This record gives sequence, structure tokens and C-alpha cells, in this order.
Amino acid sequence: MNKSLTGKLVIAIGGTMLLMGLIFSIIFIKTDHPDITLQQLFIFGGPFVLFVSVVLVLILYKVVTKPISMLAEGMEKLSGGNMDYRIEMKNDDEIGSLANSFNNMAEELRLYKMKMENWTKRLEEEVQKNTAERLKAHDSLLNAEKLASLGRMSAGVAHELNSPLTGIVTFAHLMLRRIPPENKQDIEDMNIIIDQAERCSKIVRGLLGFSRKTASEKVAVNVNMLIENTLLIMRNQAKFHNIVFDMQLGDSLPLLHVDPSQLQQVFVNLLINAADAMEEKGKVTIKSRVYESSAGKFVELEFSDTGPGISEEVQKRLFEPFLTTKPVGKGTGLGLAVSYGIIKKHGGQIFAESKQGQGADFFIRLPLGEGDDWVNVP
Repeated sequence: MNKSLTGKLVIAIGGTMLLMGLIFSIIFIKTDHPDITLQQLFIFGGPFVLFVSVVLVLILYKVVTKPISMLAEGMEKLSGGNMDYRIEMKNDDEIGSLANSFNNMAEELRLYKMKMENWTKRLEEEVQKNTAERLKAHDSLLNAEKLASLGRMSAGVAHELNSPLTGIVTFAHLMLRRIPPENKQDIEDMNIIIDQAERCSKIVRGLLGFSRKTASEKVAVNVNMLIENTLLIMRNQAKFHNIVFDMQLGDSLPLLHVDPSQLQQVFVNLLINAADAMEEKGKVTIKSRVYESSAGKFVELEFSDTGPGISEEVQKRLFEPFLTTKPVGKGTGLGLAVSYGIIKKHGGQIFAESKQGQGADFFIRLPLGEGDDWVNVP
């Protein structure tokens, strides 16, 4: 009661009224009517004083105490983090003005809090984005260093192995001619030796292609015609007899200054991989178009197949040397690594998009340089 504003007002007003009534009674009533005792004055005047005190207290409670309690409650809610709390007060006096000021302050704090939360969210997203980019750049740098080191090692190993492998294959063929036709087991064993030696030679050729650092002989090339010429060669192979090709080549593409033989090697690698993935039956779609981004203008080539797709784990290491999902003896794992090196040497990009069971899409983007010309492709 002592801490309540209403209680203090009751004590103050009651005490004041009692004191004033006593003084009034002594000065005015007692003077004119000396026969009236103080007890009678209190009996008849006390209820009146009490009634007046209660009325005044109720008025002060409604006008002062209750609005101040609402303001105190609002401050407590606001300090607790409830920025949506508002004081409903229609007074036109100073306390009403104070309530309006409180509501305005609460709204400004709510907007400021929302702004800070959005800013913090954007900052976190930017930090995550920059972190991801830095990790990606770091991985690319490590991959480039690994490829460079592997390239130097591969060149030395390939040169050292090439000569003895050539001798093994040559003399194996000579020995095969000397074996009598009736020695079928010896002929079979010799054929196995030749097959395995030729497989080693193929790996060596892949290593030499992967590590080759010779300058490219770039000429103006119609990329659509280069794709069509590549298909003319590949269609005649048994591997592609049951594969349907869907050509969606752009009508207007620039002539690009590239090394046609190296670029054709990339196309061959992608087509062979697609045929192997589809088990030599399915559909390959080839598209060409102009692609524009903030990095500039590119000619984009897309090779899509209807194979089983590529798992996320394999996609992360897709262009690493010796990574292959083919059966043992069917692939060396160097085709995509060599293709990656060729496209990078041309200043372009090569990447894949795939979902398990939904085929694979390989994209090649070759930049349009200052010397490249726009032509209408037939």
C-alpha cells in the first residue's frame, strides 16, 4: 500500500480532509455552537470527509494512477523485447501525449530491430557466399597444382614406358606369327599379351596428351561444322550404331579461333563417354548457342545423354585424372582430364550437370575473342 500511488493519495487526501475538517469545525462550528462536542463533529462530519476522499481518490486513480501504470507496463514489455506492444489511450492531456510518444518510440524500435535483423541476415549470407567462393577458388588452385605436378610426372613416365611397350607389342606380333596354328593355347596367351600391352600403350598416349604443353595452332573454325564432321567419323563405329543423335545447332554463331584437332578430341571423348554410359543404345542431344553473362560472350555447346547419370560424389572429382566409372580395362580415366586441360587452354569452361538416373549434360563454353567473327551458319 505504501508503494502504490493510489495508497499514497488516499493517505494524503484523507489526512488533509481530516485536518481541514477539524480546523473548520473548531474555527467555525465550535465558535457559533459551543454546545457541540468534538465527538459529535467527528460522528457527523467523518462520513462526509471519507466520501469526499474516496471520490477524489477514484478520480485521481483514473486520471493519473492508471495511465501511469499502463506506461510502466509498456516500458516493461518493451524492455523485454516485445516491440509490438502498444498503449491504448485516448486522453488528450499530457499523459495521452506521453502515451503517443511511447507508441512512436516502440514503432521506431521495431523498424530498427527489423532493419538490423535483415542486415545481419544479408551479412551472414554474404559471408557464407564469400566463404564458399574462397573454398572453391582454393580447391581449384589445389586441383591446378595437382594437375601440373601430375602432368610433369606423367610426361616423364610416358616417355620412359613408350619405348619398351612398343618393343613388347612389336615382338609379340612377330612371335604370334611363328606359333603353329594348332597351338591354340599359346596363340590365346600371346593375344592376351598383345591386348594388355596395347592397353598400356593407350594409357601412355593418354598421359602424353594430358601432359602435352605444345602451343595450339588456332584458326577460324565454324564450331557447328566441326561437330558435324566429328559425328560423320563417329557414326560409322559399331559403338554408335544404336544411338540416335538429335542435333539442335544454333543458326547464327561466330567463327571461333581455336585448335580444331584439340577441340575435336574433346568432342570425341564426350561422345565415347556418353555411348559407354548408355551401354551403346540411347539418345545423344547436341546443342550450340550463344551465351552471354557478366563475364562476356561465349559459344556454349551442350552434350546430353540418356544414361544413368552421375552421382554427386563422382561429380566433385569428375575431371581428375584416372577417375573412371567404367569396368576395368575399358577406360583409362584420362579422357575428361585431357578435355578439361584443352578447354582451359582455350580460356573456356567445361562442367557437367546430372542427377542420378536422369542422364548427364556436359557444357562447354568458349569465349568470343576480339578476332572472332559473326557468320550465318548454314
